[in-house]
Amino acid sequence: MNQRLAYHVELLNQLAIQLAKVETSDQEYNQENTILQQLGQLIESLKDPSAQQYDSAIFEGQQWLHRFLTHNPELAPAIHRDLLWFFGGDCLHFMPDDEIEKYQLLDDAMAEAMLRNAPFNYTLSREAIFK
Repeated sequence: MNQRLAYHVELLNQLAIQLAKVETSDQEYNQENTILQQLGQLIESLKDPSAQQYDSAIFEGQQWLHRFLTHNPELAPAIHRDLLWFFGGDCLHFMPDDEIEKYQLLDDAMAEAMLRNAPFNYTLSREAIFK
């Protein structure tokens, strides 16, 4: 698993922990535990190294995140902004243009480093761009 993917999987794990806390305190939220189960399945599918599985997981992540934000707007603050960019697609509708521009700069810096075979620290580069 590359550094960027590991970073985003960790954000999803943190989200799962937050949602589990909400679930135990809110009986209405605990409808068959499907939100948390789907998130767990998504995390596991992202860990699969096969390219086909990864592409499918990204698409599933887009759909899950969009549904989650649409049906649970009160829980939107629990979603790290990086996840919206990572999954892309309809998730980008939840981001302002200036934020999208910053993430594009981050992706461009990562692509440039890859072309030069230079090391790239996603977390440090993100901090520098979003300061």
